[in-house]
Amino acid sequence: MGAQTPPAGMPQGTSSQERSALTKVMWFGVLALVGLVGGWAVAFLVLGTVFVSATNLNLPANPTPAQVGAALGPLFQNFSLLIPSILVIGLAGDVLLTMGFRDLAKVEKPKFSLPWKFMIVLIIGLVLLAGGLIPVFNDIPNIIAQAPTGPGAPSAAFFSAISTLIFAALIAVIGGIMALVGTIGGQILGLWRVGSRYNSTVIKIGAIFVIIPLLNFVAPILILVGAAQARGSLSKPV
Repeated sequence: MGAQTPPAGMPQGTSSQERSALTKVMWFGVLALVGLVGGWAVAFLVLGTVFVSATNLNLPANPTPAQVGAALGPLFQNFSLLIPSILVIGLAGDVLLTMGFRDLAKVEKPKFSLPWKFMIVLIIGLVLLAGGLIPVFNDIPNIIAQAPTGPGAPSAAFFSAISTLIFAALIAVIGGIMALVGTIGGQILGLWRVGSRYNSTVIKIGAIFVIIPLLNFVAPILILVGAAQARGSLSKPV
């Protein structure tokens, strides 16, 4: 589980680049942990607000679609507010990890040139995913409000709302696929190779835990500890 001491004679510039890269990996661990804790805190707050709102809809006995849509609007808007609050911290951590992998690519290009490029795919995917999900949540009440109440063709406004929803959902799906590919090829592969370079089992375990539900809470801590150990080893006189 320990970090590997760099070989004697390593150029000072290389060691400095590695320390800089590992510092960025450490900050990724910090921000990932903050994002997880903060994300769940905001999620509970939003869901609590949604629950309170749902119990106080005050709809009439036979509500019209417009009344239902107006009543549900604030609920779905609360869900849409949850997405950017989680995304901002996550993106900041991913940007730092990308920079860290780029620094390591200057030291060992064959191992780290691919992961930092996949990190770009991950970042773009997350932006697309959020950009698709937010309109989806915002458009659902509008679709309900425009739903036909009797026989006959739905209104043009209903078809317009459905078209917008489908387009946003497709963007979210594309973003989700890109984010998954980027997570595997960027975060997991890159962190695993960081662990291999510095002989850190802790980082390797953290890399695997990144994508496993519940265990992903432990992943940032392991990554932070492992990167700190590796950086501390580099700082020692050879």
